[in-house]
Amino acid sequence: MKKYLPVYYLGLKNSLVYRANTVMKLALQLASLLVTILMWRFILAEGESFQQMARYLLVTNLVSLIFTTGPVFQFADMVNTGSLSVYLTRPLSLYWYLFSYNVGLQTPLLVLYLLLLLFLLKSAGSLLLLAVYLLMSSLMFFSLMMALAMLSFWLLNMWPLQSGINAIYLLLGGLYFPLRLLGPAYKYLQYNPFSLVTDFPVRLLTASVNRREFGQNCLAVVAWLLLSLLLEQVLFKKGIKTFEGAGA
Repeated sequence: MKKYLPVYYLGLKNSLVYRANTVMKLALQLASLLVTILMWRFILAEGESFQQMARYLLVTNLVSLIFTTGPVFQFADMVNTGSLSVYLTRPLSLYWYLFSYNVGLQTPLLVLYLLLLLFLLKSAGSLLLLAVYLLMSSLMFFSLMMALAMLSFWLLNMWPLQSGINAIYLLLGGLYFPLRLLGPAYKYLQYNPFSLVTDFPVRLLTASVNRREFGQNCLAVVAWLLLSLLLEQVLFKKGIKTFEGAGA
């Protein structure tokens, strides 16, 4: 992994160079969160229920910052511009190249997230469980985004899909409301990949989770990870046959 450290540094450097983008992202996320909380303020009024709802929404939106859909459009841009051919000839894994770069981009947000965790975590054991889970889920979510990115071999423009992907993320990830409010439907949605990277980490932070529940969610993450990796490889092998290397 040593050869990917310069790639990580490049991502980190770019995140610091384009600080306005990071600030804008945080501001927009905060504005969206504020609107959502005000909506629930009118629905629930003041009280313990509203406080729990506000805390849930705050933490879910915070967690969502480190799980980005960016790799989808980053890879699509490489296909459309023809620069993908350059990376294919390098002695690097394209998967780990993009993963390292995106971890570098997200590092400032990760640092902010870890600092805020100091005020939310109840014990060092909770921190360890959360760290292990976030590592697994970050690989899973990145692999899922890469599988979606493979569609760029057949679609001329992936950007129209951004609104759809973000909308699914907001709904199935519980960023608008706790998924448990869906009642019986929750048991069918709690293991979707978007819920696994937002809803469950929040419950790790704000509620007691038993070993069985933790193990079930880890198994779900591994299952989605393997499925995403398989789908990505299949689509890549088929899509690369259509890739001509010419920029759009």
